[in-house]
Amino acid sequence: MSLVISHNFAASYAARQLEINDDNLRNSLNKLSSGKRIVRPTDDAAGMAVQLKMKAAINRGFAAKNNIQNAISLLQTQDGVLTTATSVVDRIGELKAMSTDATKNSLDLLNYDEEFQVLRQQLLDLQNEKFNG
Repeated sequence: MSLVISHNFAASYAARQLEINDDNLRNSLNKLSSGKRIVRPTDDAAGMAVQLKMKAAINRGFAAKNNIQNAISLLQTQDGVLTTATSVVDRIGELKAMSTDATKNSLDLLNYDEEFQVLRQQLLDLQNEKFNG
């Protein structure tokens, strides 16, 4: 029994060309569906490198923006605490001035002292506050 192997060069060539055209079609469809000129690194290696650098720079910009927003939040919180502390200290000053009035009786002075103790505790609580804690 003899074995005969024959090659059909035209068929092999046509199959290879069909495979190449199919790859090109698939690549074109990928580009169209994604809306990007570069879908794979083999499309444009230098362009892909530039794109990756730009994407990294954009991500660093977003991180810097977030850091700035966090700093603004911290400063706004500190401003709120200082505003509250100023109001408390002002009220303590008012209570001191009212307590020196000779027309006040001991019940009035006791009420002033009670309010002073609450305000004092509020100042201590403000002092012990931690941002984002």
